[in-house]
Amino acid sequence: MEALERQLKLKAVTIISISAMLGPGVFVLPGVAILEASSHYLWVAYFLALISVLPASLSIVELATAMPTSGGAYVYIERTFGPFAGTVVGFGLWMALLFKSAFALIGIGAYLGIIAPVPVQGTAIVLLVLILMMNVLGMGKLSDVIGLVVAVASLSLVLLSSWSAFGPILQDRLQASPASDQGVQNLLAATAMVVVSYAGALKVAAIAGEVRDPDQTLPRAILYSMLIVGAIYVMVAWAYTGAYGGNGADLSPIFTLASFAVSKRMGLVMCAVAIFTMVSMANAGVLAASRFPFAMARDQLIPPYIGRIHRRFLTPVPAIMISCLVMAVIIALLDVEKLAKFASVFLIVIFIMVNVTVMVLRETRVQWYKPGFATPMYPFLQLFGIVVGLVLLLPLASYLFYATLCVLIPGVLTFLIYSRKKVQRRGVVGVRGIRKDLLHQELDLGRKARFTEPGGSQRDTEVVVSLYGEERSPDTLIELGIAVAQKQDIEVVHLTEIPEQTSVYDIEESAVVRSLARRIGTMSAKNKATIYFDPITSHDIYATLYDISQRLHCSWLVQEWGGRHFGTFTMHNPMGWLEEHLGCHLITFRDAGIRYFRKILIYLPQAQISRLPIQLAYDLGQMHEADEIKVVSLIGTQHTQEHYDEVWNILAEVIKPLSPTPTSLAVLALEDSLDVLTSLSEDCDLLIAPSRGLPAAAQLWKRLSMRSSDLLLSGAACSVIILKEAKIVAPATSEAQD
Repeated sequence: MEALERQLKLKAVTIISISAMLGPGVFVLPGVAILEASSHYLWVAYFLALISVLPASLSIVELATAMPTSGGAYVYIERTFGPFAGTVVGFGLWMALLFKSAFALIGIGAYLGIIAPVPVQGTAIVLLVLILMMNVLGMGKLSDVIGLVVAVASLSLVLLSSWSAFGPILQDRLQASPASDQGVQNLLAATAMVVVSYAGALKVAAIAGEVRDPDQTLPRAILYSMLIVGAIYVMVAWAYTGAYGGNGADLSPIFTLASFAVSKRMGLVMCAVAIFTMVSMANAGVLAASRFPFAMARDQLIPPYIGRIHRRFLTPVPAIMISCLVMAVIIALLDVEKLAKFASVFLIVIFIMVNVTVMVLRETRVQWYKPGFATPMYPFLQLFGIVVGLVLLLPLASYLFYATLCVLIPGVLTFLIYSRKKVQRRGVVGVRGIRKDLLHQELDLGRKARFTEPGGSQRDTEVVVSLYGEERSPDTLIELGIAVAQKQDIEVVHLTEIPEQTSVYDIEESAVVRSLARRIGTMSAKNKATIYFDPITSHDIYATLYDISQRLHCSWLVQEWGGRHFGTFTMHNPMGWLEEHLGCHLITFRDAGIRYFRKILIYLPQAQISRLPIQLAYDLGQMHEADEIKVVSLIGTQHTQEHYDEVWNILAEVIKPLSPTPTSLAVLALEDSLDVLTSLSEDCDLLIAPSRGLPAAAQLWKRLSMRSSDLLLSGAACSVIILKEAKIVAPATSEAQD
């Protein structure tokens, strides 16, 4: 599918964002929201709405810099939660933006009615046709015109609100009309209603695929526009509270404000400003809304024809035309005031989901998620946005049910009738969840997997070394595999994870991979070992790794400990399920930067005394010419001398046939704790411990936040190997049949 041209710079993106927000939110909604909040607290509702959407706006910036492609929130949610959620959310976002744009066009009728008696719906349809033509021609030809309109509107509103807020006429009105206290619930209802005024962040994210240098441009553009528009909203709302004097809805509040504070002639001038500004806002709304079906067609959730780009204009003409057609139906048939509330409800839900999406992507540590902008104060900012969003939904509960039905019914039907047959994606949540499917099907390894001999026969490998691209020293990890293999074949796989929507054949081999291939060739010749190297691009690296271990019938899988990334707070272990179902021994290595392992410490708990970690230590000792191997088991101080002697004799019997290197035993009558192991690690170069049987951490918060193996890996003073022995060495076919 064709790509959109990246032609929008900071100025253009900021203009689009402001024009997306500076519309009916200031020219129409104040006259409606004032009925919910008491007149003196209308500005508070706009300020609270700004605070409530700020976390989601920053989250959208982070997501957009990680996935700078057209489709915005739809893309983020679809890649995270899968095609079903993407279909429903994409359809809902598309409709919500069309509802708001239609509301803006009809809002123009209220101002045109002041200037001349014209039919509201007919005028809106004519304007919609003009917007259709402008979007087909492309935004690059329109940004200067829209920029002039936005600049004039912003300056006019600032001057008008400043004059009005401090004018003597309005001061008299404010003093004569004391505020009426209608309670917190009404203020929340007004805040929820005006949230739709700040939907510009969603619209800008939807055109991220057309933004030049998105890592720098998107954060600045969205933050600039949010601050500018938020200040204008608050100032206008403050001034309008003094001009409003009626008991019903006022659909032309800026005319009311200008006429009351200055003159009716100024009111007519502001009518013209309102008309041109809302036309530009509706234009930006169509621009953003049309990118949702474009992105959905690109992802095969709807027919691909909708996502075609015109060769001459470089715009998604079918998506634009369908969006405008739906807007025409909305204008002709529906009550746009209620639809504006429906749009607000769904936008609040989307803002909540955007915050959740950032948390899910960060906590799952998905490899391809590398945003150019990181949200500050993570995860507290996201949690705040989620809680505030849920609170704002309370006063709109009556609209929530119907808005959900309006989105779920068409979204679910589209997925069941078309999308489900076209896509097999799982989303990040599906990939990182429980993977019982791995036991029942043969998986696609991705690109460049070579697991056959030149003659075509399947080859077996003793050791597989998996590289994820962030290893401290891949060479050390490969040397570890060489020691374990004992002159048998080794498979080194470099796994690159990409989103499911990206083709594995579109990824070029990096310079890092080419350098690694060269070094592996040198290591193979030096150690006289047969080492195969396969750089693999995959949508699901854990499924790929599982499949490799099954196909090669390997005895060992070697990987480096990924550590805990800064900013994570959940107890997530993406390898946890895989570790329990591998049909081979698993070595998880934490590299402390120690080049040679002269002193090796083996920890064997009483219930996990095994010969395998001792054999591993001796193999490594031979490669590194170790001076000493020490085997330690900890028993509590409450045990008797007989128990002490029993543990000693068992260890001596296990070590006896495997002792070419000087070996010492130590059964220590100390509390079995991670702190003791951490202390013992200070006197060695390498610590080997089993994955099961490790003591728990002393502090409760550590036990809740990390596994014992992770705590030992992160806290030890030396390099560490956590060894997970396989229950079965053959492929797990019997478990699959169960």
